[in-house]
Amino acid sequence: MHKKSTVTGANKLFLLFTVFYLVFQIIIAFMAAVLSYIYGADYYQRFFHENIYNILLTNQYIIILLPVIIYMLVNKLSFKEVFRLNKLDALPALLIILISVPALFTAAMLNTIVVYLLQFIGHIPAQPIPVPGNIKELITGLFVIAVSPAICEELLHRGIMLSAYENRGSIKAVVITSIIFGLFHFDITNLLGATFLGLLIGYYVIRTNSIYAGMLAHFMNNAINELMLYFWKNESSGSEIIVIPESELFASIVYGIGGLILVSVLIAVFCKATQGKAKYKPPVSNVKGDLVSILSHWPIISVLVLYIIITMFFISSIISAGPTLK
Repeated sequence: MHKKSTVTGANKLFLLFTVFYLVFQIIIAFMAAVLSYIYGADYYQRFFHENIYNILLTNQYIIILLPVIIYMLVNKLSFKEVFRLNKLDALPALLIILISVPALFTAAMLNTIVVYLLQFIGHIPAQPIPVPGNIKELITGLFVIAVSPAICEELLHRGIMLSAYENRGSIKAVVITSIIFGLFHFDITNLLGATFLGLLIGYYVIRTNSIYAGMLAHFMNNAINELMLYFWKNESSGSEIIVIPESELFASIVYGIGGLILVSVLIAVFCKATQGKAKYKPPVSNVKGDLVSILSHWPIISVLVLYIIITMFFISSIISAGPTLK
């Protein structure tokens, strides 16, 4: 008989990922610093640009997926049960695809607001994601940016984490794991957007009882971003810092609110299309009890402390560079 996934085990796994991830980032930064010392200061950024796909794939398959598989085997957990390896029906899948675009606008609005405020205290560096120049590079980018995270990150978050936290109630599990998903990115400029998308993706998985719903939604979000990079490469390339003028902020808010309204309408349709599929577990305590239980668990405390430290370093680094807007 297979064992059940536990909150304690899931939290320890998430802390383990955090430690591995941060150690790997330190090693990569050290390698880049050494090589830039040898080949010149300008090589530091070039190192990340030339190796970004290898770094991202290592993050996905070695730092995320490998510990997930080992955790499942060591704890003798059921892959089918924990990962919800159940069929995803065509209509819910179609609705998830349709929701992806307006959801992306809403997530972008949330992140844009954060970046807009931060740029008054310092330069916000642009993400070093290569812009596809041709179809071959686009296909490679889609595999690295969209397919790989859709598999690896979903098995961690909507597999192990969601399954474990469902012991506290299905809806609460969606909310809690969406926050963990936001923290997982270790990027304050992507905290709100990722958390919002985590809410949607977790809800899809609960309603369909299939992790394939989460994988599809995750893939669509990242794939749309990659396609936008490809088709608007002239507008998106060449800038080392992010600048959000007021006009762009206003447009983002308008599109984001419109997207949220459309998401709400489509979610109502999605609920009807998935009626009878969901298996909700009732909450075991009130919100206060959940907060105390989660925030008092040492793996979560450790992750939060590390997140705060990294965020403080990021903010201090952008402050030292000076404000983008005055």
